[in-house]
Amino acid sequence: MLAISPVSLKSKNNFNYGVQPKNPVGLVANNFVRGRYSALNHFNPSVCSLNFSFKGQPSGARIVDNIEHEDYIKYTPEQKERLREKYNKFYELVDLDQLFVKRKPGLNFLPLKNNDDMADFVNLSSDYNAFRKNKIICVGRSPKWFLNTSIWMKGGIEDYSLAAFSSNWYHRNMLGLGPKLYRDNDKAPTEMQANAYKRYMRGIKCDPVSLIKRAQKSGRPIIITDYIHSGAGLTSYLDLMSKFAEEAGVLDEFAKSIELFTMGSLEYIDDLGYDSWYSIPRVILPERLEPYSNDIKQHFHNMSASVLKSILIDKNTNECRSTYYPPVAWTVYNPMKYRTGLISDERLKEMPRVKDGIINNYTNAMRDYRNLMNFRILDYLYTNGLLKEKHKTR
Repeated sequence: MLAISPVSLKSKNNFNYGVQPKNPVGLVANNFVRGRYSALNHFNPSVCSLNFSFKGQPSGARIVDNIEHEDYIKYTPEQKERLREKYNKFYELVDLDQLFVKRKPGLNFLPLKNNDDMADFVNLSSDYNAFRKNKIICVGRSPKWFLNTSIWMKGGIEDYSLAAFSSNWYHRNMLGLGPKLYRDNDKAPTEMQANAYKRYMRGIKCDPVSLIKRAQKSGRPIIITDYIHSGAGLTSYLDLMSKFAEEAGVLDEFAKSIELFTMGSLEYIDDLGYDSWYSIPRVILPERLEPYSNDIKQHFHNMSASVLKSILIDKNTNECRSTYYPPVAWTVYNPMKYRTGLISDERLKEMPRVKDGIINNYTNAMRDYRNLMNFRILDYLYTNGLLKEKHKTR
């Protein structure tokens, strides 16, 4: 019988951060009863993929400068109003051929335009505030928008470490969400790739030995966070990290030093038709960590389907945020020095080893997309009295 880790649930319906009083009581998975949600609202990603060269497209001027916390604080009311207009008219102002995907007419708007979506997004981001004294590991690109929002919030986190990771070599039965876990050895990284990833983890001090030392010194567990649907990606990451821990002789200490902060949408799962048998999303631990299922706590945080689609599934939102880093890239470059974003698996397989930082492949439209998203979040936090007065971007 496969051991399943206990999961606590943070529902998006518990509170509305900055609008209604916060109810911090989490619901235990076994006691959570889901109602049917209404039909999914405005976001429906009907998209067609574009072909990008590695360098992106040279045409199209920037419509905004880079926007971080320090920049927003200096804006006048008139500057903010002009930026709100650019956010609202983004798809009329940029070269659409520079975006990762094009949308059908009528769906051309930036994420989080709807205030209900923004409130839900900020709600979930605020859940990280409870872990501001913990070391937080962001697995891949998915949680970065939420984590950065917490960093900008009053009472939010101060920092986190990004562990670039874009892969999975596990799957589950029953349409990918069943209780049985399978490992696809053909998709798993080679020994050379795994060793390269180990060196990368050591370089950012997120290897198991470094994390154990941090947990022992602080007396607080390491928080590993990711978006999950099947959880196969996070299972794969934990498989690799537990391999490194076992090789270092610290598997027991590593397993007892970590907790999982996962996020997803029950509404989205319901809409896919799983609600007749599927319960609270959780990560099925890889083989080495199965004996520690009762030691590794999992906290699932729920959001609306609209927010999930526009922040975690939307390819433009995802690709403009950070580094794409599958196993075939691990022996090619260090993501701390060499930013990617719009590079395909096929192109990576063809790539010779390159010098760090030679190629900048972010298009101007993707830069504008990211920075107007930054502005929208910062502007909402400020308007609702949630923005930190001082912050220094790394």
